[in-house]
Amino acid sequence: MRIHDHWKDLTRHDEWAVGVVEAPIQRFLEPDFRPVVRWLGGPGKWGYFADPFEIRGWTFCEHWVAASNRGHLCWLDGEGKGIPLSGFPRDKHHSYPYVIEDEGEVYCIPESWESGSVHIYRAVRPPVVWERTATLLPGVAAADPTPFQYEGRWWLAYSDQHAGHMSELCLWHAPRLLGPWSPHAGNPVKSDLGSARPGGTPFWHEGALYRPAQDCRNSYGGGLALNRIVRLTPEAFEEETVRYLAPDAAWPWADGLHTLAAATPGRTLIDAKRYRCIPAEMRRVLGKKLQKLW
Repeated sequence: MRIHDHWKDLTRHDEWAVGVVEAPIQRFLEPDFRPVVRWLGGPGKWGYFADPFEIRGWTFCEHWVAASNRGHLCWLDGEGKGIPLSGFPRDKHHSYPYVIEDEGEVYCIPESWESGSVHIYRAVRPPVVWERTATLLPGVAAADPTPFQYEGRWWLAYSDQHAGHMSELCLWHAPRLLGPWSPHAGNPVKSDLGSARPGGTPFWHEGALYRPAQDCRNSYGGGLALNRIVRLTPEAFEEETVRYLAPDAAWPWADGLHTLAAATPGRTLIDAKRYRCIPAEMRRVLGKKLQKLW
């Protein structure tokens, strides 16, 4: 590795921010749509907010803490302050708090790959107090697990953290949200750095289901791909990318985009990144490099 590359690793780190767009998620399919974003910012030099999702007017996201290099889940109050959620283990990384409602209950299926399984949590006293309800996929280190319904089944899309976490798409299906879950016969159903890893809430438009996915061809979280589901059964899968989304150069966070989530009717949540030097990250990266030399 060249000196320039080492220096970039040490001094250029991802910093994410959550944004609110007062337009429905379907507008992002339009080639000439340029969203106006209200940025919620983040907790500053000690971390950032990312992976926003909303249900019943509550906005949830990851709060990444620089000192621990670990994400925790929080609820954003009306002033954009992150209120920690209880019921999620604090000694493991949690992010991508995908919230969903089923049979009158509010559930969250977060990314918890560090625990080695996919767990589901129920809101006991929403939006802050949660409890683990079940383990949906034991022994699966899933990145960005994304549940959705299609043709009478529940589906769970993810990429494996230990096997192509940016490029391999896997699917499971179940008759009910709480299972039992079965793997798709063709897993991994897709291998593509530009449109595989989930990146937000699937949504319907003119009778078709669209799946946001991350475009990691240039960098992790560099942009998004909108994929139209063509065929999805327990034995078959086909989708086509209809549009790529990139951050606007005029945004204060203009170096990446990796979540697109439908929110309150007529509103969409996004996150975007910029590069800056985060001292805690610099120390962590330097430590890893020195370990390799020893």
